[in-house]
Amino acid sequence: MTQAQAYRSSADLFRAQAALMRWVSERGLGYYIHKGDIGHRLFNGGYKFDPVEVFFSWLRGGELAAFAILCPNWQIYDLQVAPDLLYSDLHSQAIRFCEREILQLAQRHKLSLKKLLLEVGETDRAYADFVVQHGYQYSKPCVSVTRHDLAELPDKPLPDGFRFHDATAADAAKMADVHNHSFTPKWDAETYAAVFKAPHMEREIVVVAPDGRFAAYVNVWHDSVNRSLLFEPVGTHSDFRRRGLASALMTYAMRRMQNEWGIECAYVCHEPLAMNAASGPLYASLGFVKLHDFDEYAKPVS
Repeated sequence: MTQAQAYRSSADLFRAQAALMRWVSERGLGYYIHKGDIGHRLFNGGYKFDPVEVFFSWLRGGELAAFAILCPNWQIYDLQVAPDLLYSDLHSQAIRFCEREILQLAQRHKLSLKKLLLEVGETDRAYADFVVQHGYQYSKPCVSVTRHDLAELPDKPLPDGFRFHDATAADAAKMADVHNHSFTPKWDAETYAAVFKAPHMEREIVVVAPDGRFAAYVNVWHDSVNRSLLFEPVGTHSDFRRRGLASALMTYAMRRMQNEWGIECAYVCHEPLAMNAASGPLYASLGFVKLHDFDEYAKPVS
């Protein structure tokens, strides 16, 4: 077994994606994140950090045994371990490594961490017991995972004058605008262009308003092994809400990716109803069914 190896090139990203798809095919998504989450968390959520600071992997006989993505701005890290090594000594060593590294990273970037967080599937009692042994305690539900089997896709047309469009790097300014008006504003054309041109990006589909602005968007990620699609994120510009744009866009994307990629199911995650009353009903109206929650487990930082 090798020591933790920092990110060197896009080959590390692609190797992690390929391994994760295999692991999910063996064990499902109860413990694992989706293949699309890797690049999104690395280049989008972690856009302020160099990948060499936040991505690490462990090898076993030349094959990937585990990898981690550190997110100090969210006080969390994602640690993904091969199925046969879950709860092993390597898993414990990797947890301790991630804890040391994320604290050092936060110190270098002058971030104050009061706790460290892990996400644990609510049905994964073995993993919950394992992280408790490492000093983590249940805090609260944090993410609901929902699934669509594509058996029945509703008819959700766009309002007159709106149209679908595949975003390109030339659209960086408009993409930054719709992202900023959907969630916390943090992008400009330059910073979002860097995200869009990163090696992880697969597809960003938008709704264009009659005035030319981007009114809604989805990023879609494809798992070719498990024939699944992940929406991450889904957003609607604050000037265009309550017009059914996100519903129409997601339905369009599922039908299209079913034809182009042969997907058999789609996933979208959202905050629990107590934290966000709008997202759950929106996805349920499209036919997404809740699978389970991921719970937040926290460990105080002394």
